[in-house]
Amino acid sequence: MRVKPNPWTPWLFASFSLCFALPAAADITVMTRFTLANGDTLTRPTYYSSRRVRLTGVDGKEFMYDSKAGRLTILDHSKKIYWTGPLAQADSIADRMLNAGRKQLAAAAAEDQEAWMAKVQSFNDSIRVTKTENTRKIAGYPTTQWLFSVGSYIQHERWVARSLQVTNYGPELEKAIMASLRDPVGRALMRMLIGLREGDGLPLASKTTFQTFTQSGSFGFEAVRVIGESIPASAWEVPKDYVRIEL
Repeated sequence: MRVKPNPWTPWLFASFSLCFALPAAADITVMTRFTLANGDTLTRPTYYSSRRVRLTGVDGKEFMYDSKAGRLTILDHSKKIYWTGPLAQADSIADRMLNAGRKQLAAAAAEDQEAWMAKVQSFNDSIRVTKTENTRKIAGYPTTQWLFSVGSYIQHERWVARSLQVTNYGPELEKAIMASLRDPVGRALMRMLIGLREGDGLPLASKTTFQTFTQSGSFGFEAVRVIGESIPASAWEVPKDYVRIEL
C-alpha cells in the first residue's frame, strides 16, 4: 500500500539529488523537472556552488545549505514558512531523535536475536550497486547509468554526467538527514545512499521507488538545462512574505 510520507521525509529524498563528488570548479545551475511523491510535477532551478547548495525535496520543499556559515534553511512553499539555523542546532535535534531510535531498535532486536540477525544478514546480502553500459544525453551532457538496490526496499537509478562537478555536502548533512527517518530500514538506506560513490560527476536524472516499514512511494527528476554562469545572490534569499518558524 502506498502511503503519504511523513513531514520529515523530504530530508531523506532531497539528499538523493546531491552528488558525492570532488569540489566544484565553478557555479552550476540545473533547471530540473521534478516528479514529486504525490504525483505533482514542477520545474525549478537547483543551485550548486563551492560553498552553498539549494535543492528540492520530494514534496516540493527547498533546502539551502551554506557550508561556510554552517547554516541550514528549509522552505515550505505550500505554507509560505521557513526554518533557518546553525547546522549544529539541527545536529543537536538529530542526536536526540537518533538516540531514541537506537533504543527502540535495540529493544526489537533483543526480543529475538536470532531472527533479527537473519533479517540483517538478508538485508546486507541484497545490496547491489552496478554501473551499466547504458549511456544517454541529458540537457546536452553525456551520462552513464548507475543502479542501486536493496531487495524490495529500494530501487534507485541515476544518470551521471562525469564532466560536471559539485561539492560533496553529504558528510556534513548526514546526521540531520538520518534523523528524519522513523524506521531502521529507512535509516540504513539513507546511510548507504550517502556513502554511495558512482564516480565523479553530477546526477542529471534519477528515479527511485522505495518501501520501508512505514512508507512507500516513488519520485524522480531530470535536468532540462545546465547553466555554467555565476549564481545570482538572489538565489540564496528567502521570499520576503514567508514567515519564520522555530522547531
